[in-house]
Amino acid sequence: MATSSYSLASAVEVARLVAALDEAPDKLHSDVTPSVRRLIEIGEPTLDAVLDQMLSESEPTRLRAQRVLEGVTMGPFGFVPGKGWPDPKDEERFRAFWRSLGDLDWKADRRRREEAVALWRRWLAQRDGGGSDHG
Repeated sequence: MATSSYSLASAVEVARLVAALDEAPDKLHSDVTPSVRRLIEIGEPTLDAVLDQMLSESEPTRLRAQRVLEGVTMGPFGFVPGKGWPDPKDEERFRAFWRSLGDLDWKADRRRREEAVALWRRWLAQRDGGGSDHG
């Protein structure tokens, strides 16, 4: 979704969803909540707000934030929800992309997460300025 189509109403919804990131986890997949699903549906405009959650002291919050980041960024590389990666090379390209942004991991120590979040923010700023789709 292009930044220009991202309305104030959308920004309010994203803020509400991020605040509710940990509410009502799925009983079988505790890393998924209604907010996680909706943030992934909204897509790229959610990334900046979700990045803040990667610095949370709460591990479950960080795990859910990472699920959003993954869910939003895997699609352009070919991932199909419910089916996976039709082409293993697409997954390899995604993994390389993820590594290029600091290999962000919800379990990493805070310093490593801060470094990766800074790379993500730089990538987002480049995209907003007309950079390439992936990296």
